[in-house]
Amino acid sequence: MRSNKNNKYKFITLVLSVFLLIVLFKSYKDNKQANELQNSLKQESLLTQNQLSEILNKYDSLNSIYNSADESFSKLNIKSEDKIINKFEDITQINLQILKIEDSIKLLKNKLKEYESLRVKFTPKTEVFNIVEKSKSDAKFEVTNLQVKGVKFLNENASPKKSNTIEQIRVCFTLDKNVNIASGEKEFFIQVVNPKNDIISVNNLTYEKDNVILKYSKMAKFTYSQKITDVCSYIDLEKNKTLKGKYIVNLYSGINKISSTIFNYN
Repeated sequence: MRSNKNNKYKFITLVLSVFLLIVLFKSYKDNKQANELQNSLKQESLLTQNQLSEILNKYDSLNSIYNSADESFSKLNIKSEDKIINKFEDITQINLQILKIEDSIKLLKNKLKEYESLRVKFTPKTEVFNIVEKSKSDAKFEVTNLQVKGVKFLNENASPKKSNTIEQIRVCFTLDKNVNIASGEKEFFIQVVNPKNDIISVNNLTYEKDNVILKYSKMAKFTYSQKITDVCSYIDLEKNKTLKGKYIVNLYSGINKISSTIFNYN
């Protein structure tokens, strides 16, 4: 009994395998025929379009001849009967040719419509996925109102003259609302460049990504919840790099600069 069952299972497996091979072969054959038919229809369509283009050119040429003949016919002297008859016969012949060409144009246009409908019918089906919304990973922050101010520290024993030197820079900015950016903890890198083009970084901070090294002054961490967000951060200055003049303040998201402004320290 067990041997009979095994033979039965083997037979069923064999039948299913043969059936699957037949289905795959038929599918391959149908797809090959569809591609061949589509290529043939494409060639026929191009040939018909070329014929149509040539006929249209001929039509325009004959139409031009007809217009010039009609104009010269109207200018003929009524007494020149032979000339009038000849001109009339010429115009009649041209009219007949124009009518034939117009019929040919109609036939070719109908042919093109048939080819197009057949081409669409026998085109192998493919799935097309349309991206409706921008991926959140591709969304970028929009920074506005980037402002920079110098900060001075006043002690009880410090004189007003000594208080002229700034010891920090306050950097504030606003992030616009963007529903394509996921909510959560975010971080930007603030880079302060002094008038001598030296980057101010008390702790010599760097960030590396894709073999690019970014030296920055401070990391600004904040919470973003897909609404307008104000962020402020204070950057400590290095005394030997704190000079009077023009400072450039850059704002980075990763290694990408997203905003920049100028701060004048006089």
